[in-house]
Amino acid sequence: MKKLFIALSLITLTGCATVQSLPVINAYFMAKFDNNEYMLVNSVRTQANLGAAKCGTPEVVGVVDNIYYKTIELRNYSQSIPHNEETIKMSSELSEIVKGLSERYHGKEPVSLNYCTVKFSNIEKNAITIQNVIGAKPR
Repeated sequence: MKKLFIALSLITLTGCATVQSLPVINAYFMAKFDNNEYMLVNSVRTQANLGAAKCGTPEVVGVVDNIYYKTIELRNYSQSIPHNEETIKMSSELSEIVKGLSERYHGKEPVSLNYCTVKFSNIEKNAITIQNVIGAKPR
């Protein structure tokens, strides 16, 4: 009976040690960047990539509004992370680029097809740059 109690105690203590070491194991396998920032900028990039094909159609306004919302969300999210000045600056600049496009589409002047495609291309290129920076930075 005594040996059974000792064996069960060892198994229980070993199990506790394994649970305690999980954060260390998870830290080893976790991404070295902020997944949420990366996801938000990836969403902006994808929408800009697909939105360029909608230039000249009424659906483009919805795409522009979605991209503007995501860039504001990215900017606001990145501002709450300590020591994140580089991403804050990039996300703020990206939101200003998208704001210009949004203001054009919600203004009275018609938007040319060329302006629309160039602006979407510019947004996509900036999003790629931000993705590369976010993906390379340590947590």
